[in-house]
Amino acid sequence: MNKKTFVIDIDSIDECKSMFMQLKSIMGQLQANKFGSRNQRKKEMFDACMNIFNTDISSVYSDVILDPTPVYYVYTHAEPNRHIAIGKCGKSTFAATLGMRELPFYVGKGTGNRAYELNRNETHRKIRQKLHNFNQEISVTIIRDGLTELEALMMESKLIDIFGLIATGGRLVNLDEGVNSKERQFLYKSDLAKLSTIFKNSVDVDLK
Repeated sequence: MNKKTFVIDIDSIDECKSMFMQLKSIMGQLQANKFGSRNQRKKEMFDACMNIFNTDISSVYSDVILDPTPVYYVYTHAEPNRHIAIGKCGKSTFAATLGMRELPFYVGKGTGNRAYELNRNETHRKIRQKLHNFNQEISVTIIRDGLTELEALMMESKLIDIFGLIATGGRLVNLDEGVNSKERQFLYKSDLAKLSTIFKNSVDVDLK
């Protein structure tokens, strides 16, 4: 077992910074040895996101009565200062492929003006109030429109699974995971497991 002792002057900012950088480097190397390189983890996360997004989950909703009229869309709400940096991590790169400019904190589906009606739940309200205090507004993005209700429901559900609820370690303030969540998540459980493992074991990923 390799051991290294650090002796620093805790009143010295420079020495504390130096120790922090050394520990960060060591942690990065340990992670690379155990979980693969940073670029490898990014690719695995991106691939898992794409696999989930492209999975056909229509069978999950075979017993649900849905509107076949193609008037639905899927949208996101985001904080305008949470800009996506392509290449930072797999999830941000995936989000960019869908035309997102910021990482979402809410995903929904609707028709008409639904995306711009901002009354949701209490956590959503707190974010909106925080933005208002800084003279900012929620950024609304229509991800895809001209969808049937089934198409919109499937896309919304998969995006919720990819970005995750705050209650389960993700970043979305949606109150639940949607209709028949257990059944649909079973269809891509291995990719969900990869996202969870990569997210929890990577110091390179910061989606909060």
